[in-house]
Amino acid sequence: MKKASIILSATLLTLAFVKCKPAAEDRFKMHENAKRISDSIGRTIDAAMAEVAIQPKAVADTTKPKAK
Repeated sequence: MKKASIILSATLLTLAFVKCKPAAEDRFKMHENAKRISDSIGRTIDAAMAEVAIQPKAVADTTKPKAK
């Protein structure tokens, strides 16, 4: 009897988890929000990196032969 009640309760819990997942529309909306937030974080990081980027003042020309 104890074994049967364990199997029955496990089955009921499994069905409860399967039935309680978000609907397709909710999942689509969650994915849209996650993509929007991810893009926003990416833009913020890119802007911060652009602010601290060191711009070179002059580029050395190493293709010319040295004068003797």
